[in-house]
Amino acid sequence: MKFREFLSRLKGDKRVSPASFVTCNRSVNFELESIFVAIPKNGTTSVSSQLSPAGRAMIPTYHLNICQVRDCIYPYLLIRNIGVNKQFPTTQVPSDSGLRFEAKRLFESFFKFAAVRNPWARAVSLYYRREGVMMNHKMSFREFCEGHLYASDTSRHPTLHKNQMDWLTDEEGNSLMDYVYKVEEYDQAIEEIAERTNGRIRLIPREKNVNPNSQSTRYRDLYDDYTRRLIETRFQRDIDMFQYAF
Repeated sequence: MKFREFLSRLKGDKRVSPASFVTCNRSVNFELESIFVAIPKNGTTSVSSQLSPAGRAMIPTYHLNICQVRDCIYPYLLIRNIGVNKQFPTTQVPSDSGLRFEAKRLFESFFKFAAVRNPWARAVSLYYRREGVMMNHKMSFREFCEGHLYASDTSRHPTLHKNQMDWLTDEEGNSLMDYVYKVEEYDQAIEEIAERTNGRIRLIPREKNVNPNSQSTRYRDLYDDYTRRLIETRFQRDIDMFQYAF
């Protein structure tokens, strides 16, 4: 569908209004004051399903990076305040500078967290995925490793992020997160998240979107020295940052 056609359909739908958006992106929960950056294939569905607010999101995908989340809060506040004035004089209408200040305040005050995963196990999970670009029936795992260049390869929401860290840092490479946990340590993480948020965010152990055909739990069996080094070289930043070992 072309963009003009989309706009025309949107205008013709009387049920759709700017005020109908409950959040700017599925990763942002204004009520819980939380931002969960969902890096693909990192057990994010189980967390997102617990945190995502019910209703329509301005940008519905879960997999925005932290800078994209930061930058969509202002237009969300803007669109929520367009065409809603019913007063005279308009003393209660927020100024643009006020909206920008509020967007910055919200982003800085919300609890921002994410999960990372062992790059070798994650590569196997990407290879065996059941959605997006499915590759395990098209090529060998060795061929997959040779072509696996970016952290979101095979995702339905591709980026050119080299590492998982690229979802979590600003333009200068500085982390914008309050807490990053390893998906392998989820049970301990949910306790720390509850403690860090004074009980505001309470997650429960829950498995969603689990692929029974994936070999990621015994990922080492799929590698030889060559493919192990390929993943190590390409995702060295994540390995060093989070102290992962094969």
